[in-house]
Amino acid sequence: MSSLSGLNSNGLAFSGLATGINTDTLIAGLTKINQQRIDALKARESTLQARQSAFATLQGRVFDLQSKAAALARSVGGAFDARQATSSDTAALTAVAGSAALPGTYNLTVTALAQAHQLASDGYADINTPIKQGTLTLQVGSGPATTITIDSQNNTLQGLVNAINASAAGVRAAIINDGSDSPYRVVLTSTRTGAANTIQVTANLTSGSGADFDPAATTLQAASDAEVRFGSGPSALVVTSSTNQFNNLIPGVSLNVLRADASKPITLTVAADTAAATRAVQEFVNSYNAVIDFVAQQSTYDPKTQTGGLLLGNRDARQLTSEIAAALVVAVPGLNSAANRLSSVGISFDNRGRLVLDSAKLDRALKGETGASIADLKRLFGLTGVVSNNPGIEFVLGTDKTKPTGNTPYEVHITAPATRATVTATSPPLLIWPPNASLMLRLNNIAGEVTIPTGVYTPDELVATLQRRINETPAFAGNSVTVNLDSLGRLQITSQRFGSSSRVEITGGSAAAGLGFTGTESATGTDVEGYFVVNGQNEAATGNGQLLRGNAGNPNTEGLQVRSTLTAPGSAELTVTQGLASRLNQVLNKYLDTGRGRFRAIRDGFQRSIDEIGQTISRQNDMLSRRTEELLRQFAAMESAVNSLRGLQTQLSSLIQRRN
Repeated sequence: MSSLSGLNSNGLAFSGLATGINTDTLIAGLTKINQQRIDALKARESTLQARQSAFATLQGRVFDLQSKAAALARSVGGAFDARQATSSDTAALTAVAGSAALPGTYNLTVTALAQAHQLASDGYADINTPIKQGTLTLQVGSGPATTITIDSQNNTLQGLVNAINASAAGVRAAIINDGSDSPYRVVLTSTRTGAANTIQVTANLTSGSGADFDPAATTLQAASDAEVRFGSGPSALVVTSSTNQFNNLIPGVSLNVLRADASKPITLTVAADTAAATRAVQEFVNSYNAVIDFVAQQSTYDPKTQTGGLLLGNRDARQLTSEIAAALVVAVPGLNSAANRLSSVGISFDNRGRLVLDSAKLDRALKGETGASIADLKRLFGLTGVVSNNPGIEFVLGTDKTKPTGNTPYEVHITAPATRATVTATSPPLLIWPPNASLMLRLNNIAGEVTIPTGVYTPDELVATLQRRINETPAFAGNSVTVNLDSLGRLQITSQRFGSSSRVEITGGSAAAGLGFTGTESATGTDVEGYFVVNGQNEAATGNGQLLRGNAGNPNTEGLQVRSTLTAPGSAELTVTQGLASRLNQVLNKYLDTGRGRFRAIRDGFQRSIDEIGQTISRQNDMLSRRTEELLRQFAAMESAVNSLRGLQTQLSSLIQRRN
């Protein structure tokens, strides 16, 4: 006899149906339309997800193109600003040139290397020789004094060396063996080179029964500065440095001297790094082609399978490739005709819309063999500016929101020049100085202490010494000053920084009064002030030091920066040119802007559609579940009825048989 199973978690289920009907097949047929609708929605969802992923990949390629275009478009520090420095004798001098270095050829002679002060003690027969106990005070140059205690735990040569090396005295200690009858000597070496960084030792080792010890018994090496003769002939300049690096001799160039030979001049050549520029252009071409190739690959149609790529017929993809090409095919107005379009420097389009680079032609252009200069190539690609009538004002940079000038130059008006902080003493200085005289000051909000070596000075010698001691103070690294005498013979200390961050304060010290200061002097510089005029309309600007920058929201000059070295109010005309890479960057920003960019809108549009389809699939699944459950209940009722009828039939048959 057929039976009906009970309920389970999925609803009703059958086994051994009384009717013999295949219920599963019948229910599947009755719900086929619902399932087909769900399958179609899932296929649509999968296609949208694939297209969304394709656009995400395309966005990544466009991001890379933007970074490569930016390397060509930068007003400062871009691909065409790269410099290389070449030394004729790399065993004696090496150099690194930054983007601020001006091309040129320089004659140098390394006449001396910087050396660290080095002292040695007398010799001892045993490395473990006990020495007298007490204190040892070490000071390097104008640095802080460090006192080291020598007691019964460390009163040997090795113990003293270990104590010195564990301190922060700025001195390295070692024991050497000179091979004599008393071979062991303690050698002290300053960790800093330069004539000002002498080791000053105060030994107060008097107690106990150990041997007498004088760590400064012998000077092995005098502290000295590196020296370079700049130029040739009797008028050559002699420049010194406390280290073997010269970072300010040639602007933008860092020199490292390795060997001194006064008889051997060295030629240093600073030139544009054409290899770096070539790499940047090639990377830009490759990145542009990666965008074009991806869109092309995803827009194909296969007639055999009758399937198309994920971007086939997509208007956004077509518009992107059209707009980036349009940004590059034009000539830049106002430029040298030898470098006013891509083709003039060896870049052209092929019949598939890809860029092709003629490296040989680009190399000739970079070398100036085509009638164009590096500056011309920079203007072809980047956002650049030229000031026509005032050398005291120069273009620094612009942003993607800075507009080109067109036919009418911008006017730059400087209403107040930037100034530096200068403090002036109240009386002329003393010229005879006792030991341990120091001046305490704050320079650009950094505190430090400067000592004045004992001696007798002329006024000019005191000025030079004070300036050198301030500029060599480690705390003031990168914050140099100039020191001079005013018409009354009083000292003036001037920060070399311009603007409101330029500050000099005299805060005290035993030398303050002798230098003519009260210990309360302070001064602060001022920022440049001015504005821009575009087609007769003023656009506001904000100063920071000598830099004047167009304010946010300016319709034309937002982000525009100029530097004014004027010492009085003045004006100039500025022509801003937008090169091809800069134009392209503006197009790409329209797509890549994180807030309102087209890629953001595309991604969100796909996601909304995917979410809506997901919700529809959920509703369809719910409907299918309810429909299936209802059919199961109906079939269960039918089976129950059939079973009841069959039971009744069996009973009737039994009664009939008994009567017969």
